[in-house]
Amino acid sequence: MKKLWFLGLGLSLLLVGCSDAGSEEGKKEESADTSSENTDAAGELMDFYLNLTTTINGTDIDLNGYEAAVGGEEPPTGDELAKLEDAAAASAEESAKAVENTEIPSGLDDYKKDIEEFKSTLAESYKMKAEALKAEGEADLTEADEKMIQAENQIKAILDKAGLVSSSLVNDLNG
Repeated sequence: MKKLWFLGLGLSLLLVGCSDAGSEEGKKEESADTSSENTDAAGELMDFYLNLTTTINGTDIDLNGYEAAVGGEEPPTGDELAKLEDAAAASAEESAKAVENTEIPSGLDDYKKDIEEFKSTLAESYKMKAEALKAEGEADLTEADEKMIQAENQIKAILDKAGLVSSSLVNDLNG
């Protein structure tokens, strides 16, 4: 009877040991899946960011040209300034549309709310620049630039959350 009892105890311990080993394997596989998902999301986020900045850089050329000219040693005046402002305003409007039309990949569902907020802030910055450039008198882009910095801080937070090195949005769009 004692032998049977020890045999039962031994089998019980064996089953418990196998059960624990199986749960460890499951945890390792789950951890690997999560890590893979994070890597995939980070890659998609980086692709999204690079596509967005590339798209905007294709539309904000005249805006960047205006800002460089106005900040130069001999800023333009008169008709030359008016032409640059008109082109920059149109460029800013196109950039706002480009931001709004940029789709968020389905793999970024965990970041969707934050990315939507970022896109909204960035588009608003470009809209503010367009309005300031269309207004009478000297264009004051200060508030629009502050909004751009707000968008930069938002994308930095998103990139950090994904484990990516943050980038300077302002430099990526103006550089």
